[in-house]
Amino acid sequence: MTTCPYCEHENIDGEDECEECRQPLSFLSKPRAATPIEQCIVKDRIGVLFPQPPFTVRSTTPIGEVLQLLVDQRMGCALVVDEGVLQGVFTERDALFKLNVDYADLLAQPVSKFMTPNPEIVRATDTIAIALHKMDLGGYRHLPVLDDGGVAGVISIRDILRYLSDRLLVPSER
Repeated sequence: MTTCPYCEHENIDGEDECEECRQPLSFLSKPRAATPIEQCIVKDRIGVLFPQPPFTVRSTTPIGEVLQLLVDQRMGCALVVDEGVLQGVFTERDALFKLNVDYADLLAQPVSKFMTPNPEIVRATDTIAIALHKMDLGGYRHLPVLDDGGVAGVISIRDILRYLSDRLLVPSER
């Protein structure tokens, strides 16, 4: 049970407002990190993941060139940036699902036709929990990292898995 700090009425845990006085209670039911790994995820910032430098292309770059660059660079995504402004993201999944078997006929088309526009982003000062939440909700494997000067890098789910595995090691193994 949750006691209302305004009227001391006993409410069921998780209620958004007091049954008696209708004051908000949502601030009382914030989840708390229960384990050391959860504490790290909630506390640590994106910066500890050392985001990869962004691999960028212009929105007018032909999709065939983008695909070749992704293969050559062994990258899973390209950020589409025009004049320092993030326009979208083009990923391996975009290649599979949007180009598919018609890719040969589309190689001269601009990447802007196949990118994911207005992608979710994180900032280096956001917590890893925020990145995980965005990745989970959107089904994303990559997130652009922005700072005040524009695009600062990219994080991937692999970066987060590496971070988690480092923290799961027994202290004597570190």
